[in-house]
Amino acid sequence: MKIISILVITFSIQVYAFDYQKGNGSEFSLYTKKTKVALSIYMSHVEVDSLGVEFHFGGGGILMPNMWQQFQIEKSKQGHLKISKGFIKSGIHKKPEIMTKEQFQVNEGVQLQDFLFTKFVEIEKDYIGDEQLELPAGTLVAKHYRKVTGNQTVDYWISSEVLPIGLVKLISKSSKNSTNNYQIELNSMLRNVKPAIDPKKAIPMSNETSKLMSRAAIK
Repeated sequence: MKIISILVITFSIQVYAFDYQKGNGSEFSLYTKKTKVALSIYMSHVEVDSLGVEFHFGGGGILMPNMWQQFQIEKSKQGHLKISKGFIKSGIHKKPEIMTKEQFQVNEGVQLQDFLFTKFVEIEKDYIGDEQLELPAGTLVAKHYRKVTGNQTVDYWISSEVLPIGLVKLISKSSKNSTNNYQIELNSMLRNVKPAIDPKKAIPMSNETSKLMSRAAIK
């Protein structure tokens, strides 16, 4: 589902000797051709063998204003990481809805798992150089990487100064899929954010929400 390329790609959570804490994250501005969207990314839960990452899309909206998505990432016995569950919450229903695997496990573009918990040695081939960036969050020196997958090119900058998310800036370009053309910039750090989605209260996805996501996917 193509909409996931814009909703869940953009994270550079790196493996550091770091104590991930629930509620910590970053606030960004997400720019598309037509809109500027407030985007917050933060840890929704932290366990020994799993983590939860929640995203809040505020004013401007992508599918709609004030939408949340939460993804649960599990670690296998072999040490592999995968997105095991996804949830969405919007103004359509008061309760969160369960996403199908097809809606967050797609085979095109750069995916969430390409950035989450990536070791530096695994992305060294994509390294461009250290660069100084002027952002709303201030002046930061960050490592610049470039990843090309199919028709999508993603330039992203990460820094250990803005953990746990690590992402400072991201520019995605695609000649094929317009939903993959956007830019993200760091505004500030977040602490003690309460997740909006409680997976225990999630219900099966409604036809209305499913159709809305499908329409956005084919733009």
